[in-house]
Amino acid sequence: MIERFCRGKRADQSLNEDGLVITDEFAAVVDGVTSKSVRHLWRPSGGVMARGLLIDAVGTLPRNATMRETQMTLDRRLRAEYARSDADESVFVNEPWERLQANAVVYSATHREAWLFGDCQIMVNGVQTPTLKRVDELLGEVRSFAAQAMALDGGADSATAPDRMRSPEEPDESDEVVSDESDSGTEKLPGASIASVESHESPQSTRPNESSIRPIGPDTSVASDESSSRIEEPNGVGQPETEPDDPARNLIMPFLRLQSRFANRRSTYGYFVFDGFTDPTYPIRTVPIAPGDEVVLASDGYPLLRPTLTESERELARLRRDDPSLIHEYRSTKGFVAGQESFDDRTYLRFVA
Repeated sequence: MIERFCRGKRADQSLNEDGLVITDEFAAVVDGVTSKSVRHLWRPSGGVMARGLLIDAVGTLPRNATMRETQMTLDRRLRAEYARSDADESVFVNEPWERLQANAVVYSATHREAWLFGDCQIMVNGVQTPTLKRVDELLGEVRSFAAQAMALDGGADSATAPDRMRSPEEPDESDEVVSDESDSGTEKLPGASIASVESHESPQSTRPNESSIRPIGPDTSVASDESSSRIEEPNGVGQPETEPDDPARNLIMPFLRLQSRFANRRSTYGYFVFDGFTDPTYPIRTVPIAPGDEVVLASDGYPLLRPTLTESERELARLRRDDPSLIHEYRSTKGFVAGQESFDDRTYLRFVA
């Protein structure tokens, strides 16, 4: 291991939907999908739940598990959680935005391969494998269009555009409460087979230049074992599904929910995501890893991935300075908002195979 880092965008690290896990045979980065739920079935959020369940599942994989065995083990772990929920299973069949969803990249030392389950990222010896989804490109363009149009519509007053365009009977989906449930932000992963999951570097690690990443935040982490079971909270409390400071994202939220109709479908807008309903024959990108290769696994919280953590953080800080709304250079479905360290949770893991 050279360096590892995992940090949620929110100050409350119990809401971090990213995680990483390292065992004797596997290294993985898991990225829980930001919830678009309208029923709010999962606490504190579907992304936190999905991340915890898949981190736990990787820790139980047999050393010789194949790509397909890994896929089905992780996917069944999410499907099993639906039976434990209070909702009828038909909800998860008919309303895919209510499902637990996560992406992952998993390295297998036994098979000398990395498996890209969704849009998590990998770089081998400085060469990155593209993982951006077509539907994300499309909706990033739509959000950019909306943000630029609202800027023309009145500058600072554009923040009220969604309210002005909403019909009188249409509810405001941004009126939700952020969970105040928190702890120290540093937690221990389950499973005796897990060698290490740390919020700091090992003695051999390279520490990022703090002056270059100060706008993004300090080095803390990580994944939690508490998220492998539902956290009960009062009704109506949980992670907000829209950002009140990002009106352009609020405008595209119906399309973000509609996007889930294409989950695990083979079409122009189709994409893979762990949600309990994956296709066991869905094409999964496999990257060969040779002994001695330097490997980076990361979530999409690093939109401009670089060979080191310091460089990746520096690019993230530059984006925040030059294009904070993420509507010009890197057109995303969400941008940097006040009170958050970054536009997304982020995880970075670098090692030599």
